[in-house]
Amino acid sequence: MKDMNAFSAAIIARRVILDRLHEDGTSLYRLFNGATEGQPGLTIDRYGPNLLFQSWRDAPSIDEVRRIHALLQELLGLDLGVCFYDRSKRGALKRPLVEPAAQEMIGKELGLQFHVDLEHRGIDPLLFLDFRAARRRVRSDARGKSVLNLFSYTCGIGVAALAGGAESVCNVDFAEHALSIGRKNAELNDLSPERFEILKEDCIPVMRQFAGLGVKGRAAKRRFIKLQPRQFDFVVLDPPRYAKSPFGLVDTVNDYQSLFKPALLATKPGGQMLVTNNVASVALEDWLALLKRAAEKAGRLVSHIDVVSPEDDFPSFDGSHPLKMALLDIAD
Repeated sequence: MKDMNAFSAAIIARRVILDRLHEDGTSLYRLFNGATEGQPGLTIDRYGPNLLFQSWRDAPSIDEVRRIHALLQELLGLDLGVCFYDRSKRGALKRPLVEPAAQEMIGKELGLQFHVDLEHRGIDPLLFLDFRAARRRVRSDARGKSVLNLFSYTCGIGVAALAGGAESVCNVDFAEHALSIGRKNAELNDLSPERFEILKEDCIPVMRQFAGLGVKGRAAKRRFIKLQPRQFDFVVLDPPRYAKSPFGLVDTVNDYQSLFKPALLATKPGGQMLVTNNVASVALEDWLALLKRAAEKAGRLVSHIDVVSPEDDFPSFDGSHPLKMALLDIAD
């Protein structure tokens, strides 16, 4: 039986945070972070009109989910739908309870609107909420800049950048379903399609060509979009933990530098990069040191690093969040 007091305490601890988010025009946030709030393996997020329960171990029963849902609605003073996804078995996703409040699932973040359907082709939600801090930062820094959004998924960063006055945004991902949501997100916010470029392609050949490195070896014999070298004022590198690609391996634990180098070389001198690593076992300081070494080896210097932490609805025992984000200033 889940401790109901833990859920009450989480909402009470977030009162000020939630008031601030609501004032910012945000209805997408974490309500319960089980790893730090007494129920490891369980998270509860608000996605606009719905609550999303996700469990990676010791899943609550349907009756428990209903009780927690009723409690949270009462504490929040909101009428919300509920979805519960049991992700305790690797590679499998059970949907034992799906009672959405609305057919069209739209959520708001910092005044921007996003499609947040909880039942869709993929496993993960369509917007990662701990990445809000990055979207907020990019939106504030992107005015007048060209932005390259690598591993863009549903283009949340791209939408934030263009809404912040970016000159142009190039979103790159291989998944058509995710990119189609990105297009809809841009349309939802009345953003210029001429300034919102989408490249459906593997990120590795794209950034290698933009960097002037080219695609070499057996990968060069594969089909890919041919591109000219091109540099951007602001580059966002947000790779998955691990993925096999026909053009190389994405491995953010053992070989982050192979991704970082071409992304860095696609950044203009004097530009900025927002880079991430979402592996909990990778220490922040070790990762930052790796970025500096990789930059020097590539003949570029990082003049300043600003660590960007997830916002306060994602509490941490010691500030060591699984998601690490860094804003890099690249020297002229």
